[in-house]
Amino acid sequence: MEENKKPDYIGNIIVFILFGFLLYAGYLSYKSIDWTVLTRLENEQLILPTPIPASQSAQIAPTSTATSPATKK
Repeated sequence: MEENKKPDYIGNIIVFILFGFLLYAGYLSYKSIDWTVLTRLENEQLILPTPIPASQSAQIAPTSTATSPATKK
C-alpha cells in the first residue's frame, strides 16, 4: 500500500488545465450576458395563467382507455 507515494504530476496538470478551461468558459459566458435584456424582463409585469378552481378539478374524473380482455371461445 505504501509503495505508491509519488505524486501524479501528469494527472494534476490535466486537472488544473481542465479547471482553467472551465474558469475561462465561465468568464466568457459572464461577459456575453446582455444585461439590458435581463433588466427589461425584470421590469415587465408577470402574467400567470388562471388557476383551476378546486371544485371543478374534483368533479373531473380521469377516463380509462383500457379495453376488456379478449374472451376465449
